[in-house]
Amino acid sequence: MSIPMGEAKRPVTEALVRRGRPIAYKIKVRPEDFQVTEIVDLIPSDRGRYRLYRLTKAGWNTTDLLRRLARRFGLPYDAFSYGGRKDRHALTTQYITIRDERDLSLTESAFALHALGWVDEPMTPEFIRGNQFRITLRAMRPEEVAHVERNLQTVRAYGLPNYFDDQRFGSYDRKRGFIAEKLVKDQWEEALKIYLTLCYPEERRAAKERKRYFLEHWGEWDACLKQAKTVTERRLFRFLQRRGGDYVGAVNLIPREELALILSAYQSFLWNEMVREIVREWASPILEVRGVVTRYAFYLTLSREALEYLRELKLPTPGPGASPPDPYAEHIYRKVLERAGITSEKALALKKLRRAYMKAVPRDVLLFPEGLEMLEVAPDDLYPGRVKAVLLFTLPRGAYGTMVLKRLTLRVSDSCGRPLA
Repeated sequence: MSIPMGEAKRPVTEALVRRGRPIAYKIKVRPEDFQVTEIVDLIPSDRGRYRLYRLTKAGWNTTDLLRRLARRFGLPYDAFSYGGRKDRHALTTQYITIRDERDLSLTESAFALHALGWVDEPMTPEFIRGNQFRITLRAMRPEEVAHVERNLQTVRAYGLPNYFDDQRFGSYDRKRGFIAEKLVKDQWEEALKIYLTLCYPEERRAAKERKRYFLEHWGEWDACLKQAKTVTERRLFRFLQRRGGDYVGAVNLIPREELALILSAYQSFLWNEMVREIVREWASPILEVRGVVTRYAFYLTLSREALEYLRELKLPTPGPGASPPDPYAEHIYRKVLERAGITSEKALALKKLRRAYMKAVPRDVLLFPEGLEMLEVAPDDLYPGRVKAVLLFTLPRGAYGTMVLKRLTLRVSDSCGRPLA
């Protein structure tokens, strides 16, 4: 669909923006309350270079479990390949490959590894077609189920913004910002400082105290090295002890996988800002929900013109060579980058960074869950006097089930999607 508008013309008048009020509910009370199953394009055969396995787990994140399996089987970690990191607070099923001829099938209380056959290529995200979600919402008031039912109808018709959700932003520091933002702005020391001193909520007390020590004694590399515990901490402080202010060199010693996540977190934030800008220009009213970094703007309905245009629109994640599909998308892309202080695409190239890079990847602006339905509403066996609701839907690779929940649990007043006062 062509967009008959000048670059700066707004598709709608100023949007009415309200604070979104979600209903009260609990998720992930039990691992089986949040089930995620990968849907992959892989057909095992009788021979190949890699063994394909189905991995079902609870209480483990993917990388930690694979490191444990590597130690148990006496294999290097890079013998294992996977397509996506799966939540530890969930019951998840995914597919991995192992570069080893043995059948390493294994079942323990928290996971099961089952050999399926052989494939010629290692598992990567490209083989994931999507993920099926079966989610139980608990501790709901019976009268609030109606909000979810109405939202199911509008999401089926109009979809929702395809935001990256909060779990994408683990490397964000509330006071100091994104590590990658510092890299883009050529502030390598500050980027390294955030990396080595950022405290995560789930970390143990000793780790948080150690990181606070690094922050208080920044520049005293001998002292920091004595306190360092992890392999990466020791490597970085030993390098700084020898090379002083070579912060570019130090950042390049951060593990490649971590650097990739650091870059993608900032790209995802900028992409979300673009979509939020679009939502506020194309719809009204808007309900905004607070996130870790900023607010997520949700529309309730869309005009026919907006729906036809936006459901076909793909925006690239910021990176060198990004090519927005039309003048309006280009305008939004440039507007958000300029607001972030990025005035030249050269800054996104990060030529001093050798181990990772920002890749411009097109992503659908709108998300339409497949097979979206409420399977059951029943008395909650864990919370007397409350009810539970079981939701089922399938999302394409890279979309977030938790974002669908944010939209489905907003309070609305009627089937037209008008918000409550």
